[in-house]
This record gives sequence, C-alpha cells and structure tokens, in this order.
Amino acid sequence: MKLLRALLFLAFLLPAAAAPPPALTEYQGRTIAQTMHWTGAEWLMRQNREQEENAALMLQELRIQPGWTICDLGCGNGYHALTMAKLTGEKGAILAVDIQPQMLDMLAARAQSRNIPNIKTILGEFHDPKLPPASCDLVLLVDVYHEFSHPEHQIKAIHAALKPTGRVALVEFRGEDSAVPIKPEHKMTKAQIRKEWLPLGFAIDREYDGLPWQHLILLKKNPPPSPSSPVPHPNP
Repeated sequence: MKLLRALLFLAFLLPAAAAPPPALTEYQGRTIAQTMHWTGAEWLMRQNREQEENAALMLQELRIQPGWTICDLGCGNGYHALTMAKLTGEKGAILAVDIQPQMLDMLAARAQSRNIPNIKTILGEFHDPKLPPASCDLVLLVDVYHEFSHPEHQIKAIHAALKPTGRVALVEFRGEDSAVPIKPEHKMTKAQIRKEWLPLGFAIDREYDGLPWQHLILLKKNPPPSPSSPVPHPNP
C-alpha cells in the first residue's frame, strides 16, 4: 500500500506528457492526402514503377556522394533506401524513417537478405521524424510530403536535421499536369511547394524537370541575413 501511495505521489509530481498537436486535413489551401496503409506496400514495388517514375534517373540527379548520411523520410518498404545504401558505401548511412513499424520490418528484412548493413530504421511520429540534429547531408521525400498531417512541424524538424550544406530532395507528382493519372490530393504544383517550404527557412537550390510524372525540387537552408548586413530603410 505504501508503494502504491508513493507511485501515485510521484505521478502527481511529474509533468504530464505533452499531447501531440492536432492533425490537419488542409494546409495552405491544399487538401492533405491520407497516408498509404502498410498493407498496400506491394504497390510500391510494382513492375511499371520504373517506367512511371524513372527512379534511376532521379537518384542520378541527387548526386549522392560516398560517405553521406541520407534520410529516406517515408521510406516505406525500401524502394529507394536499398539502392541509396549502396551509393553511400560502407562509410555512409541511410536513416530510414516511417510511421508504420510494419513498413520498417519489411525494409529491415529486405536489407538483411541483401546483406546491406548501413540502413538504420527509425519509427517516426506524425509530427516528428525523430532525426538527430544536423545529421543529414540529404533528406529525400518521394511522394510522401503531401500526406503529412503536420507539415509545418515536419518541415521545421527536417530543417533542424540538415547539416549546414545539406539538401532536401522533394519529389512530388506534378499537380500542373492533368495527364499525370494520379488523384489531385496526391499531386503538388511547384507554386504550392514554394508556398509551403520557403517561408519556413528554405530556398530553392535547383529543379529537375526530366522525370516522367514528377517534380524534383532540391531545397537548401536559407540562412538569415548577416547581423552586419545593412537594414533597408523603410522609406528610401
């Protein structure tokens, strides 16, 4: 009985865990798509995916260097992570983040069967990818950002996880192109991407328009003005 009273007393003294922020269904005028369930993971490995997305060309445009630490955010069952792990080499690492443990289990099994040791799986949360600060040379998001129920929280967390010279590679189906046979809520326009990312500490580094159905936009950290920079007069 004394132990029970002591535990109740400690529980009263300890601060309650902060509740996660509420999930959004819309953001900046865009409908947020539902997250693909892990039971549909086989769709990620469909035979015609390379024809639709040309992942080999996309990875080539990322210009991955040996030794890099890369986060595959929303990695699913590892369609890109397994290839990138080979490109980074033994001295590099892939931080494979997903919010569904079943996806991570599938990825870990595939990596083990292929003897790929430099993939670390991380169970993220809807509002937090659980990435170490200043750890990533590249954060790759392929057809996943539009599903984030906490986009602003995730963008800020990605910003914190990037090294000063790091980049975000955002790959999204082209919302401007009606010929891309994807539901509208699973597509994004370049204008919408800029609207959501640039006010939160990012700038466009470069864009690649040669993929069959998708935008590839690389973003870099947008440093604040130097303290020594002159401040423009409001009434020149």
